[in-house]
Amino acid sequence: MSAIALRDIEDILRHADPHTRHKTLRAVADLFLASAPSFDDAHVEMFDTVFEILLDEAHRSGLPELSQRIGPVENAPPRLVKRLANDSDISIAGPVLSQSPRLSSEDLCEIARTKGNAHMLAMSTRKNLAEPVTDILVNKGDHQVARSVAVNRDARLSREGLDKLIKRAERDQSIAASLSARSEIEPEALNSALSRASAQAEKCSIAVAAAMRLAISLLQANGLHDEQISGFASNREYENLVASLAVRASLKYEVIENLMRSEKSAGIVLVCKALGMPWNTSEAVLRMSLRRDHRIGESEIVNARREFLELSRATAERIVRFWQLRQSVSPFNS
Repeated sequence: MSAIALRDIEDILRHADPHTRHKTLRAVADLFLASAPSFDDAHVEMFDTVFEILLDEAHRSGLPELSQRIGPVENAPPRLVKRLANDSDISIAGPVLSQSPRLSSEDLCEIARTKGNAHMLAMSTRKNLAEPVTDILVNKGDHQVARSVAVNRDARLSREGLDKLIKRAERDQSIAASLSARSEIEPEALNSALSRASAQAEKCSIAVAAAMRLAISLLQANGLHDEQISGFASNREYENLVASLAVRASLKYEVIENLMRSEKSAGIVLVCKALGMPWNTSEAVLRMSLRRDHRIGESEIVNARREFLELSRATAERIVRFWQLRQSVSPFNS
């Protein structure tokens, strides 16, 4: 492929419709992948330049497929890989995050720091994850990310990261079970964590059951009104708050808890709107959210209020009804 071909591509794209741009992107990907093992650095650099032109012009619908195809390639164009890996759409970023050998530990650390759980979950499955990466994943990531790191035997753990996972295993039996298969963990520390995890799980189960009984009795007695929910939030009665929202919304406790622990507030905002709560009650609920890496900030409260006011109750109710149907036929993952 010559410099003239690059100019030709630019000219084609300048006058092309989205379908033509998509076909051009696929054709260039086909050309690269057909001979990738034989290309030297100069050829790869040339293709990187071509992909830069195409990605500026191509329709985004072709990018998930491109990421899937480029992901495992040893000498994939490095700028292309980094661009795909940093995309906010996980269907585009995921395939390269999970397998591209072109991403360094430094690249992965930067993405883990700046992106959310979906991106961290994708990279947590990689082979030979370095300690600086796993340190961020187990500290910042949610329970799914932590579980994925724990089960990944190729993920290397620092002393700090290992201690963090053992601590999280006290509240998560799935992590505890995965750690039991890792040879680098001292049996005494693991047995202690497993014992605490079992005790914590039993304690949590009892607390949740009691909270659900209370919420159901309040609903039957007086409709479980907003003031009661606000009171649970103000008094930091987490299980009672989650159970009350679950009962009023006809959703499982686990569904509401996943929303409360999410790094985004949109789910809880939607539930509160669907239940017809005023903003002051909804704000009190939001401030009880359990973020693993940070407390909910004032700027997030401002954004949540705007979303709350802009969202119609009818739309929120429709989404909650979908969730109700979804949980009745399959496990709900928020």
